[in-house]
Amino acid sequence: MKELNVLTINRIRTKTDGEGVTTLVVSMGCPLRCAYCINPMTWDGSYKATRKYTIDELYEELKIDNLYFLATGGGVMFGGGEPLLNIDFISEFINKYKDTGWKFNMETSLSVPLETLQKSYGLIDHYFVDTKDMNKERYELYTKGDYDLFYSNLQNLLENVGPSHIRCRVPMIPNLHKNEEYKENIETLQNMGITDIEVFNYVIPSDRKTISDTAKKNMDDFLNKIS
Repeated sequence: MKELNVLTINRIRTKTDGEGVTTLVVSMGCPLRCAYCINPMTWDGSYKATRKYTIDELYEELKIDNLYFLATGGGVMFGGGEPLLNIDFISEFINKYKDTGWKFNMETSLSVPLETLQKSYGLIDHYFVDTKDMNKERYELYTKGDYDLFYSNLQNLLENVGPSHIRCRVPMIPNLHKNEEYKENIETLQNMGITDIEVFNYVIPSDRKTISDTAKKNMDDFLNKIS
């Protein structure tokens, strides 16, 4: 029986996940190690109070918000961490409950093998892509990830689902973006054919809350490299 390891479920969200009222399901696990990760507890081993849901258990938890979803055209946002690491669970969940009338959205870094991303095609209504940076050197410095994998997956996503189903989020990241480099990122995305681009100021999470020693070391590695 498939289970999803969930960090938290955030209800009654508006104006953040697309149309209508949404409920965010934050699942565990992430392939990236972003310097200012907003949810380091999804990968650093510091958070133990997670809950595992079966497909039917998650539905029972989410259907509490059914009236909000149907009245506003909203639904479920799968986030993380990286929800595509759990695509087999998510696919089975959506296929079982696709007749609810809910929207099924996903916030993703696209930092997974292409065949994993492709399993989501035809199931996800809207993708919210965390771009981090559209420059290979800056991206890999900040995320410790593979820019070429991210970029090729974004191209494939664009070709297969179309720009009307994609929103790219462009953060202005302290210390990484010193001279309005985010404008370069916007131009790169526009040249690819992305039409829905959200720009926002990124706030360093450790300025607001305590983070684990593992997450702090990850952040310090980045700061030492750019100093």
